[in-house]
Amino acid sequence: MKRVVHLTAAVALALLIMSGQAQAQNMRAGVNAGVDFSTLGGDIAELVGTGAKTKTGFSAGAFFGVDVSSMFRLQLNGQYAQKGAKFEETGATATFDVPYIEFLLPVTLLIPIENSSFTPRLYAGPSLAFEMSCDLKVEFDGESETMDCDDGGAPTKSTDYGVFFGGGVDFAVGSGELTLDVLYNLGLADLNDFPDDPNTVKNRNIQILLGYAFLFGN
Repeated sequence: MKRVVHLTAAVALALLIMSGQAQAQNMRAGVNAGVDFSTLGGDIAELVGTGAKTKTGFSAGAFFGVDVSSMFRLQLNGQYAQKGAKFEETGATATFDVPYIEFLLPVTLLIPIENSSFTPRLYAGPSLAFEMSCDLKVEFDGESETMDCDDGGAPTKSTDYGVFFGGGVDFAVGSGELTLDVLYNLGLADLNDFPDDPNTVKNRNIQILLGYAFLFGN
């Protein structure tokens, strides 16, 4: 819980800094969407072994950022992200579909290239996510059944937090910029909410996102 409070405070501080810089610095706001490749880490990864497979999902969101200098950007991202996991064993498949509302606070290093229409960047920061639902789909011998994770004996905690890092490129297009990002989100919270079960369950997520940023300010 303390980590969640710290992350929430960090987001609030970032918004204050952004609002303070807004009158003097370059600002941007935009939308993006893309594909998620998710699995689970922690003890569950060792228990399942080779039966763990990557689950593909979808993400979409919006962002607001401020260039505090020619080489640094502070940004706040909000997104809907489909996470979860997929397991296969002796003809049976179990798929966990766990969508989140997630907030990310990337601190970005810009890499300006003189006389170029694109700008590479690297970034890292904390993330805070709130589970919207958790469904378990089991497929076996041509039949399938979908149930709530609680009913399927796999209850999960509703709040996740972690750190992420990645890179991207901004391409000048018209009066704004086309954005391309690849990032890895490392969940730190133990999501296992099954009583007396010591095995940890953590989110692992790779995203590839395409977006467009509208530019404001100087």
